[in-house]
Formats: sequence, structure tokens, C-alpha cells
Amino acid sequence: MLQSLLSLPIMATAAAAATVSVAVGQNGFTFSPSSVTAAIGDIIEYSFFPPNHSVIMGDFNNACMPAATGGFFSGFMTGASSASSSSSSSSGGGGGGLGYRQTSAGGSVFQVKINSTDPIFFYCGVPTHCQAGMVGVINPNSSQTLSAYQSKASSSSNTGVPSNVFGGTVVAAGSSGGSSTGTGSASPSSTKGSGSEGMHVSRAMLAVTAAGVFVGLLMA
Repeated sequence: MLQSLLSLPIMATAAAAATVSVAVGQNGFTFSPSSVTAAIGDIIEYSFFPPNHSVIMGDFNNACMPAATGGFFSGFMTGASSASSSSSSSSGGGGGGLGYRQTSAGGSVFQVKINSTDPIFFYCGVPTHCQAGMVGVINPNSSQTLSAYQSKASSSSNTGVPSNVFGGTVVAAGSSGGSSTGTGSASPSSTKGSGSEGMHVSRAMLAVTAAGVFVGLLMA
């Protein structure tokens, strides 16, 4: 009985984590939604659509270039139903003259665990996509907004691409595990963000459920 009661705070904390779904390239050069809110411990899950896209954590003051510290890079995802060839492809742009290489195929998602509530900007690393507006933000604030980053991106002359996939976990869509490239795997709960659709399980519902279990154990 006592052991069950002591485990409830842990259960409630785990239940509070949410999975926020972001579609990459589903509607052209867009992230859908392009602006989301996430708490520490939440998972941002990027799913990819054809023909070829990626997600890279960016620098607010240097749009379309990777974050100076930390960050993440999904690799280039085709969004196709069959595995990509992983062969190198030349690119017309890219920071430092980097080309890009298809590193994964459709059916996979890229999950990033949120460790801060500070604004996190991201963009697609395919040449010209960022400049065309394919950018997004997690936890924007009054001084660092999506529209400001989009404006910076539209005038950027280069697209920076990290040399390796890092900072997240690549998993098969609908799977609970995968190939880790930095952070741990997700604990899906809910979707949250401007324009997002289809909440999985809301934090409020999970909190109520945990409270109900707690009361039930006290009365037992």
C-alpha cells in the first residue's frame, strides 16, 4: 500500500510528458504546425513527407544556420515508402559548401526531447527551403517570434547543414523505440501547438487519472 502511494508522484510526472507532432513538408515548404508550445520533458516528433526534407535546430540571430551550441539534426528524410539509397547528393547551397545525403526514408520519425522552455527555432536544411519559409519554433516569446525568424530566413544567402545526425532519436512511425542519436526515446501523451490537430492524451486528463488512483488507494 505504502509503496504504491510513494510511486504515484513518479507516475504523475511520467504521465505529464507530452508528444507534440509536427508534419514536415506535408503542405509544401512548411512545418505543420510551425509554432508549438512544449514543457521540459515533452517530445517533439517530426514526421516527414516527400520529396526530401530535414529538421535542424537553428540560431535565431543567424537564420538558416545551425545553433552555435547544442541542437539537433534529423538527417534528410525522403518521406517515401521504401528505404533510401543513402547515396550522396550535391546541393546548390549550404553553409560551408556542404552537400546533403539522404539518411533515412519514410515511415520514420525524428523525436527530440525538450530540456528548456527557451525559444528553439528550427528549419529544413534542403537548399532554398529555409529561405522559402520552411521554418518553425518551439516556445516563442515576445522578443523571439516566428515571424521575425521567417523574415531573417528570407534574406539569408546560405543554408547550414551539420555533418552528422544528432540530438534526437530516429524511430519507425508508431514505434516506442529506435536508433538514438542524442536524447532518449519518447513517452507519448499529447499534442499541443498552434494549428496542431488530434491530441493524443491531454495533460489535464492524465493528472485527473493519477489523482483518482491516489484517492482510490487511500480509501482501500
